[in-house]
Amino acid sequence: MKIRFHEKLYSDDISDRKLRSIKKKVAMRSTKLKLYLVTLPLGKQGILEVYWYPELLQKVYRNMKSELVVVGVANDRDAAFELVRQIISEISIQEAYVPVKEFFEEYR
Repeated sequence: MKIRFHEKLYSDDISDRKLRSIKKKVAMRSTKLKLYLVTLPLGKQGILEVYWYPELLQKVYRNMKSELVVVGVANDRDAAFELVRQIISEISIQEAYVPVKEFFEEYR
């Protein structure tokens, strides 16, 4: 699976320098990162997904042909879900539909 970081990336108090380092380590599939990644959904349903980075190193994920688009990086699970809340609050909600994919399409 290819992991791509979106240009509009949310994080919880992670410096730009550290984010650059994280991106490099993810590209190299480092096993030492203990982060949570907020991503666009892999399937056609859902709004956002939260993954513990080491989970993505499993064979089932490595063999997927999909691209995983990371829109948020957090140091712990609670912070990751806070990023989800923050992202959704920034997107206008219309008729019970949260246009997350469209929101991030603007910045592609």
